[in-house]
Amino acid sequence: MRTLLFFLLLLILYSNTFAQTDRILSRDSSWRSNGIFSLNIGQTSFTNWVAGGENQVNTNSILRYRLRYNKGKSSWENIIEAKYGVLISSNFTTKKTDDKLNFTSKFGYKARNKWNYSYYLSLNTQFANGYNYPNDSVIISSFMAPGYFMAGLGMDFLPNKTISILLSPITLKSTIVNSNTLANAGNFGMEKAITDSAGNIIIPSKKFRNEPGAFLKIYYQQEFKKGLNLSSKVEFFTAFNNNPENIDVKWSTFVTYRITKVFSATFSLDLIYDDDAIYKEDSNGDGVKEVYGPRLQAKQTFGIGIGIRL
Repeated sequence: MRTLLFFLLLLILYSNTFAQTDRILSRDSSWRSNGIFSLNIGQTSFTNWVAGGENQVNTNSILRYRLRYNKGKSSWENIIEAKYGVLISSNFTTKKTDDKLNFTSKFGYKARNKWNYSYYLSLNTQFANGYNYPNDSVIISSFMAPGYFMAGLGMDFLPNKTISILLSPITLKSTIVNSNTLANAGNFGMEKAITDSAGNIIIPSKKFRNEPGAFLKIYYQQEFKKGLNLSSKVEFFTAFNNNPENIDVKWSTFVTYRITKVFSATFSLDLIYDDDAIYKEDSNGDGVKEVYGPRLQAKQTFGIGIGIRL
């Protein structure tokens, strides 16, 4: 958490250095960059309010930065996306409302026409511990628990400047659960630890799982007039060694609208369907969570606040 706050502070201090929408980083124009840092703050206060309510402050920070290199037949694109949101109540207790850290890198070499040979890698995790509120004593996720690393070789189709279609038939997906408790419980697709009759662990669970497979990613980014910017990506992955008919799907959309030079509105939507992400719920109140299998996961955020172009 302190590392994140320090990083965000550096972005604010040096924001004047990166003020252009599409900044040229070298004299020969090989390097270009663009991005946004947004800080949204909301507050609710009650005084003698008969209907009741709780005073609270919520903050949500979003960072999205894109760095591109293009010279001759070679190209290289790097994108980092980070989100962190906190709800602070009147008794100074905090609840995490948003948490995401995603990095992708794609190297391309011109093949012919609008096709590139491509090497792709990505890392997706979160910054801080996650809890199933209102229970904040049991950790259900943390940094690199889970963490998803993916690397693959394939072809990249670029029909125009706004769309990229990456097909990687040779891909390795690694799931990391860097927590003994979560891994031993069999979370995030790990095999459960083997225990004796008293519940003592005999053979602990592995913290890594590798899946060879195929990967397809469709990426779209467009900057419209009047400060409206839209980026969206949808990803499909199938594992050859584990129910290849079950396809993992991730769809992420991010929209920014510049209201003034200082203020902007942001909207994000994340949809995930992962066959290994099992949904559990105590539906009958007996204290035991029933297993319902995989479900469509959805998360959306909207905010208006300070927006700094990078």
